[in-house]
Amino acid sequence: MFKVLKRILTIFILFVAISFFVFLLIHIAPSDPASVKMSVGTGRVSTEALALMREEMGLNQPLLVQYGNWFLKFLQGDFGKSLISDIPTKNLMIPAVMNTIQLSVITLMVSLGISIPLSIFFVRCHNRIVKSLFQLILFFNMSLPSFVIGYFLMYVFSVQLKWFPLLAKQGGNGLMLPILTLVIPMSAKFIQQFSVLLEQELQQEYVKVLYYRGIEESKIFQRHLLKNIFPTMVTIILLSFASLMAGVVVVETIFYWPGIGKLLMDSISSRDYPLVQMIVVSISFLYLVLTQISDGIQNRTDTRIKGGELS
Repeated sequence: MFKVLKRILTIFILFVAISFFVFLLIHIAPSDPASVKMSVGTGRVSTEALALMREEMGLNQPLLVQYGNWFLKFLQGDFGKSLISDIPTKNLMIPAVMNTIQLSVITLMVSLGISIPLSIFFVRCHNRIVKSLFQLILFFNMSLPSFVIGYFLMYVFSVQLKWFPLLAKQGGNGLMLPILTLVIPMSAKFIQQFSVLLEQELQQEYVKVLYYRGIEESKIFQRHLLKNIFPTMVTIILLSFASLMAGVVVVETIFYWPGIGKLLMDSISSRDYPLVQMIVVSISFLYLVLTQISDGIQNRTDTRIKGGELS
């Protein structure tokens, strides 16, 4: 119970620090939120009207007072309204978050389906030429920026072959290219990380004993190695999911998928500061929570941390 409370307190402290930092960045932005709000549809605003709007929005108050008011409203579930559309930010974010979750979950499942078998193949492979070629391909896939992969896939499969639509906003087949754009580097990263974990586990004494007993190598991998590296794999998977939620900005923008990444880019372009703030703070909070959960799972399930024996 104490550890749970400690983790909750850690999340709260880090969330306050991150949210204040984001609030500070928004505060020092060159454009004033009041002028942005009043210039929508008008273009020109009088000095008197701008001063009244600043007072109404509380922008004349000290920074700490403004942050305190925002934080209290946040705790009460009031996340503010968009400067551009005057719609509550949560009403704009919820559909976008659901779309991003859909894209991220599918990407994660496909990546795991590819990377786990290939990780086992890579570790069990004893041909140096094959392993070197495999490592070169992994390094190449991890080094390519997402926008390069995305535009290449669009050119090949949409422009030339015409197999998939250019834009993903219709869903269905339109999601194939953005998913593939994310799967390529993520699978390469998973294969590299899982392979390192498996190779480290192979050095353990209990593995040598299992080989001496004549147990099939495939069973050793399935029943022992994967089981014992599972806690660390969970940590990697959860953090990768959080990174996906935060890092799909480029892919969603390229393929016009209405997720949280595209919403963030659109809100930055239109200087919709409350929406930008809520998106960044929400993503940061998600990352903090998943980090603590993954750390807790690893501490509770990894027998090596508990001082137990590997089975």
